[in-house]
Amino acid sequence: MAEPRSTGEWSSDANRLAVLGVMMQFAPESTCMMIASDILAENAPLSLPALRERINTPDGMVNTDLLFSRLIDNGTTPDPARIDMAMGILGPLEANAPTDACYRIIGLKAMLSLAMGDGEKARELAEQAIGYDASDRFASSVLDRLPETDPAMEVTNVWENGGHLGR
Repeated sequence: MAEPRSTGEWSSDANRLAVLGVMMQFAPESTCMMIASDILAENAPLSLPALRERINTPDGMVNTDLLFSRLIDNGTTPDPARIDMAMGILGPLEANAPTDACYRIIGLKAMLSLAMGDGEKARELAEQAIGYDASDRFASSVLDRLPETDPAMEVTNVWENGGHLGR
């Protein structure tokens, strides 16, 4: 997923995007784990053997709690450029993927948004993914890490903001 994103690179290379799209359709959790690790790990980008290890993990064996603990809850600050790069690849992939893969990509984007500290965007994306597939463990893990919203507080916030929705 190296920069720059130009002709022949990941975000504009239809063949590479197709491979990722197929991986997201048939092994979504291991593919999300591989991408998230390559973007968020302290030693990112990962080596090819490390990436292969992650993609060869059966989906049922992906431990999202451990993954989030290592990548999100570890107190490190992610590299915004790497996340932007990933979002630049995931955007075209999401736009062209089959519906089930599209929502898995949205769940992964929620994780990346959470890593960047954008809780509002993370919640929005995670809720979209959960709305399509309640078993999306990446989206569920995002929501587990965000404070719950209180409808009564929303009304209070509107009142305190002079009738404008927002915080």
